[in-house]
Amino acid sequence: MARLVALWRCKCGTRIKVVAEADSTVSATQTTFCPTCRDPRQIHADKIISVMEYISEDSPGVVSCMEKERLLVLQNKAFDAYNRLVSELAKAVGMMAHEEFEFLANRLKGAKEFFLGTRQQLNEHTRTHGC
Repeated sequence: MARLVALWRCKCGTRIKVVAEADSTVSATQTTFCPTCRDPRQIHADKIISVMEYISEDSPGVVSCMEKERLLVLQNKAFDAYNRLVSELAKAVGMMAHEEFEFLANRLKGAKEFFLGTRQQLNEHTRTHGC
């Protein structure tokens, strides 16, 4: 088996490094996914060893981007809030009045929209800023 490294920039702006192994006699194809947006990519290899975000030494992304960090924290908090509301709604099904259920369902809808908005902001920042 020969070890190979594939590098590319995903459409979301993330630089990706894949380490894989390939047999020199047979060409197999594996699917790997961007760690940020889960966009699929085909790799000609028998076995994928690792998939990671790649930051080169001369890349401007090496210096931490404060805006990206802020958006990541905001996105994680939004996702946690959304998950909590999903659990709360699932537990409450059939145990509360219709009005209370609708109120909780509307809160869940708002939390989902907020999460999707923060994810969109993060993706746009990454795409334009290149970090």
